Amino acid sequence: MILGLKPDSRLADTERRFVIAILLACILPLVGVAGYRVLERNQPEPWKETVEPEPEAPPADQKLNTVVDMFRRNENITEALTRHGLSREQVLDLVQSARPVYNLGKVIAGREFQLNFWARTGEFNDFNYAIDDDRYLTIYRDGKRFVPLLKNFQYELRTESVRGTIRDSLFLSVTEIGEQEQFAVDLSEIFAWDVDFYTEIQEGDSFRVLFEKKYLDGEFVRYGRILAAELSIQNKKFAAFRFQNEYYDSNGKALRKSFLKSPLKFTRISSRFTGARRHPILRVVRAHYGVDYAAPAGTPVVAVASGRVTAAGWDGGFGRSVRIRHDRGLESVYSHLSRIEVVRGENVAQGERVGLVGATGLATGPHLDFRILENNKYINPTKRIVPAAPPVSPAQLAGFVALRDGLRAQLDKLPGVAEDENPPASASNTGGTVAK
Repeated sequence: MILGLKPDSRLADTERRFVIAILLACILPLVGVAGYRVLERNQPEPWKETVEPEPEAPPADQKLNTVVDMFRRNENITEALTRHGLSREQVLDLVQSARPVYNLGKVIAGREFQLNFWARTGEFNDFNYAIDDDRYLTIYRDGKRFVPLLKNFQYELRTESVRGTIRDSLFLSVTEIGEQEQFAVDLSEIFAWDVDFYTEIQEGDSFRVLFEKKYLDGEFVRYGRILAAELSIQNKKFAAFRFQNEYYDSNGKALRKSFLKSPLKFTRISSRFTGARRHPILRVVRAHYGVDYAAPAGTPVVAVASGRVTAAGWDGGFGRSVRIRHDRGLESVYSHLSRIEVVRGENVAQGERVGLVGATGLATGPHLDFRILENNKYINPTKRIVPAAPPVSPAQLAGFVALRDGLRAQLDKLPGVAEDENPPASASNTGGTVAK
C-alpha cells in the first residue's frame, strides 16, 4: 500500500537537494539587489555647483553708532563722558574697571576718545582712548561688567627718503617738500649740538634724510625714527647714523653732548656776546654777556643741559628769569621770559621746557637773553665746547661700520645739491619701501 510504504532514503536526499536549489534561486537575486542598494547609498553624490549665500547685513540692534570727541582743557573724564549721555555711575564703573591697567584720572586735554553705542537701544558698549602714540585703552561691556584692555596700534612701518635745498629756513624747506613741521623738529634735534639752525643756516644749504613713517589703515599717522641724515651747511658736511638708539657721525663719535647749541627753536640772534654794546633802553655802552634770540612771544625755551634750578622769578631788568646749575661749574641763565614753568630746587633734564619767550624787564620786544657762566665767569654761549657722549665701543665698531655703510648707500641714491647744475627749490620724496 502506498500510504504504508516507508520512503526510500536516496529518494529523500534528491528531493531535499531540489528544494534547496529552488530556494537559493529565489533568495540570491534578492540579496544581490539589497547589496547594490547598500553600496549605492555609500557612493558620493555627483558634484554639483553650489553658490554661497551673501552675508546678510547685521540687524539694526547689532549696529553701533560711534561718537568721537576730545578731552577739553581742565575737563575730567566724568564731565567728558556724561556730556555724551553716560551716567555718573557708568563713568565710575569705567574708571574703576580700568584702574588695574590705566588710571583714567590722568586723561590729557586735546587727546581724542571714542564711544560706541548700540544703534537700536542706545545702550553704551565700549570706550577707547589713545594713551600715547603706540598704545590705546579699550573698555568693553561683557554682560554687567566692563573689561579693560591695553592694545598696541598696528602700524605699517615704511622707510622713505627725501632731499631738499634750503631757501629760507629748514622749517620752510621741509614743508615745501610735503613733510610736516615735526619732521623739521626731529631733524634739527639730531644735530642740535653741532648746528644752530636759527643762525647758521643759509640759502643753498641742503639735506638728505632716510627715515621711517608710520601708517594706520593706509593713512600716515606719525613719523618714526630718522635712520640716517646728511646736512651740507656752508660747505661743511654733517652726517648722522642711528645705532643702538644713539646718533653717531661717520667715525662713530656721538653727536649728543652735554650742552645744546641753542635753548629755543627757529629764531635769529638779535644781539651777540660782546664787551661793549649800546643798551637799547638805557642808552649807555656796557658789556652784554649773553646772546639775545629774537623770537615770537610764547616760543618755548628749553634747558640746554640737565641740572638743578637755583633761581626762578623776577630779576630786576632781566624780568622773569631762570638760572640752572650744571656739572663742572657751569650755569645757564634764561631771561625776559613771559612765563616761568619751573620752580627753585627742581631738577630739569636737557631739552625740558623752563619757560616761554617774553619781553619782561628792560626789553624793547620779545626775545630771550641767554647766558652761560663757567666758575662764576660769563663765557660766550656760541663758542662753548662741551664733551660728547661716549663713542661707539671697539667691540661694536664692526657692527656700526656695516650699518653705516648700508645706510650711506641708501642716502647716496638721493642726488646731492652739488650734482645738480640748477638745484630746485625743493624735491619730493623718492621712495617708499616697507620696512619688515
